[in-house]
Amino acid sequence: MPALFDAHCHLQSLPPGAAASALDRAREAGVTRVACCATGEDDWGAVLALAKAHREVVPMLGVHPWKAAEARPGWEERLEALLRDHRAGVGECGLDFARRGVDREAQLDALRRQLRMAARLGRPVALHCVRAWGPLMQLLRQEGVPPAGAMIHAFNGSLETARALQALGIFLSFRALGPGLAAVRNDRLLLESDGPEPARVTALLAEATSAGREAMGLSPRNAERFFGALLA
Repeated sequence: MPALFDAHCHLQSLPPGAAASALDRAREAGVTRVACCATGEDDWGAVLALAKAHREVVPMLGVHPWKAAEARPGWEERLEALLRDHRAGVGECGLDFARRGVDREAQLDALRRQLRMAARLGRPVALHCVRAWGPLMQLLRQEGVPPAGAMIHAFNGSLETARALQALGIFLSFRALGPGLAAVRNDRLLLESDGPEPARVTALLAEATSAGREAMGLSPRNAERFFGALLA
């Protein structure tokens, strides 16, 4: 099996100086690449600093749907400037309608802007979606999937949603086993920790059935295809 690739993590949430130890633990577990996803302007710098300090870190910069309504004016211009200056993807961005009182229009607007930015700059995009599959599919069909590709992180949708997303050429990433896994093609599957400990990705392999483990073994190659434009 190829060395593992954590397709979505948040190393920047660790205390200062702790990322190196987490990456050491990841390497010991066989995880040699990690995509570190920002959630807003307050951690873009931290993600870029981690990528500069650690070759195995692939940076992703974006505005998470939880932070869309509070993003400071000019965030789009500042984000695009950073992306032009650094080899980074777009994300984590998306839609999350699970909380009461969320500003859905602000989320849709922020996501639309980031999808267009990813398309302009030729960058892959990491998408978050919770209880908003219909609006997400509608927006993706309106805007198109960015040419460099898109992934849904921590996928927990239905079999039908999994099939519809793959029909658009989108990768599906899992942090835990779930029913949606049965509908994912081998060439569209990614694995992730979705946290500060990339080594956690190996737990999925341990939990998988022998049949599922073979498909999961392809996930590092899929990740290299998806993140290929960002890899040094």
